[in-house]
Amino acid sequence: MKRTIAAVVFLASLGVLIKLAARTPVPAQGRDADAKLAAVAARLSVPTGAPARTDGGTASLLTRYRTASPKVREMVARLAERFGRNAAAIDRTDGECGLVLLDRLDMEALFLYEKYPAEFHQLRDALGADAAADVLLHWREYFGLKRGDETDRAILIAELASLSPSQRRAASKYPSALPLILAEPQGVAELIDRLRDDRAALGDALTILSFISLDHGAADLRSALRTFEHFGPLAIEAFRRQGLEGFALVSLYGPVLEALGDAMPMDQALVVAWVNAGYLDELLQTNRPETVAGHLRHVAAAGLTEAVGGSTRGLRLVVEQGEAGAQALRMAGPDAADVVYDDFVDATLRRQATLALGAHGPMALAMLDKYAEDADFRVVLRHHGAAAIPPIAQADAGPQTIALLQSKGRRTFRESLALSALSMAGENGQATIRTIRQDGLERVAQLGDSSLAYYQFLPLYDVIHLGNVLRQGYAPTSGEMTWALVDGCFVVADVLSLSALQPEGAAAAEAIRAEVKGAVRQGVRSAGRELVESGGEAAAARGIERTAAGGTATVTERLARWWAVRSAGGIYQVLRRLPEALPRLSLTQFAEMARPLCTRARMRLSTWGPVRFLKGGAEVVMRVPPQRGLKYLSAQMLQAGVGVVGFQKMEEHLRSRRPHPARGGHE
Repeated sequence: MKRTIAAVVFLASLGVLIKLAARTPVPAQGRDADAKLAAVAARLSVPTGAPARTDGGTASLLTRYRTASPKVREMVARLAERFGRNAAAIDRTDGECGLVLLDRLDMEALFLYEKYPAEFHQLRDALGADAAADVLLHWREYFGLKRGDETDRAILIAELASLSPSQRRAASKYPSALPLILAEPQGVAELIDRLRDDRAALGDALTILSFISLDHGAADLRSALRTFEHFGPLAIEAFRRQGLEGFALVSLYGPVLEALGDAMPMDQALVVAWVNAGYLDELLQTNRPETVAGHLRHVAAAGLTEAVGGSTRGLRLVVEQGEAGAQALRMAGPDAADVVYDDFVDATLRRQATLALGAHGPMALAMLDKYAEDADFRVVLRHHGAAAIPPIAQADAGPQTIALLQSKGRRTFRESLALSALSMAGENGQATIRTIRQDGLERVAQLGDSSLAYYQFLPLYDVIHLGNVLRQGYAPTSGEMTWALVDGCFVVADVLSLSALQPEGAAAAEAIRAEVKGAVRQGVRSAGRELVESGGEAAAARGIERTAAGGTATVTERLARWWAVRSAGGIYQVLRRLPEALPRLSLTQFAEMARPLCTRARMRLSTWGPVRFLKGGAEVVMRVPPQRGLKYLSAQMLQAGVGVVGFQKMEEHLRSRRPHPARGGHE
């Protein structure tokens, strides 16, 4: 009997133990939610198990959500404690979505609920997923700043409500991209989706798009998105190598760069395309991209990449003049193209100048640039071509004096300017030109000297061209990219520091600002007198007088830019080193350098100024720190919150959406 009773007790105990073991434990999160709900109820003097009391509905709110998920219970407890009767009122009219909206927007949701219920309901209806709620949480501060702006706030709420679930998810993950998504929802969301597995590429893409201005609507943004759609990897790689200029070049010449392939390294191809953009546009009007790429392959195969990339007319010289043009670049460098196209309009003279440059290199470069405006010289060049260059150069007074100054190991800056003044004299050269025109080339044959020192002419072109810069008041390169390109190069050279590029470079850059003002005045007066005496350049003398009358400061500024670019090795070398300078530039400098080329690619860039708001009668000003550059912008676009960059882009977008005064509708 005892054994039977013991067995029954044992089995009963075992059953109870098994039942207890089989019970599902309460999750920690659920226990926390219950604890918070109980604590709030206690503070409100509402027993957790008691029926609702008349306290504005707070007790009913707490009771209603006791069986909800732990996450919802935590939210209800938080809102009941913070907003009390207001939270209960929102729950009665808008339910759980209304409470989620209150939780995300805080006081701004309460403001909308009381003042603008229609807008509150619009946002409530948009909260079909956590992504939409997260977007509002990230932009809560901005809603507070826009509280008093009825127009912008209404536009923003309407556009947020119209986003698709996938677009809201993209904005939730990258909240600073919301203005871009609102401007072009489908295109930006698809770009984010395509690059979601490559965070580095996505960061670069969003950085590029953040530079695109939204002030004028989505047209500029669509141009950038088309570039990503057609040339995505190429566009991102070009941006990494040459900044926004590289991206714009892919937008303009993507088919050409794709057809070029590996025939030319990308960094070199971008520089050549950038410098010769004007001529590439002309070629593409009548030629297929593959044909244009063939010209660039020829340039690379001939070893002329640096020469063609150093002049805005380098590619034109190779294509139009054929092998003669290529030989001119080999012998005389990129300045050969500028002399041929800047100094000579007549086709015959251009051909003769090209052949002379190919035959005599720097010697022809110096003489052609010095006497291009001389009518007698043009007649001589037309009839005698390259053969006339050596006797004219041999008789010219400049080379001997210049060679003497060049022999000095450490020439001062004043001595360099003296070279430019001497280069504008040369009566002996004038006499030889007149003799050749009157009596023929044979008459001056005895002036030829087989021992003519070729090296004497190596420095001659630079100093003559420096004199021409002083005389004419503009930089040696011209065309559609002239000043934008030179200004950009000057910024890069300044950032990289000339002292790192050549000895005493930085000192020369500083000295030029102080010394040229006096030296130019003296040099211009003496050069003007000598040029008047040599009647062939009287017109140039008048140009000097006009330049002097217009003020020396302009000449000094342009000469300083020219000097900086030449000291850095020329346009090609400066642009090759652009990636070194980009991280040191501010956002404003970065955008200003790329603005001309991006405008040509139909992508207007933002102006990075301060963003101003009015809150509570006081002005709130936000600005990008002036010392911050590309890395700062990239970090802002990828971070989990929204900073001043996102606020600026949203202000741009809303400006484009405001009703137009003349039409009464949206732009």
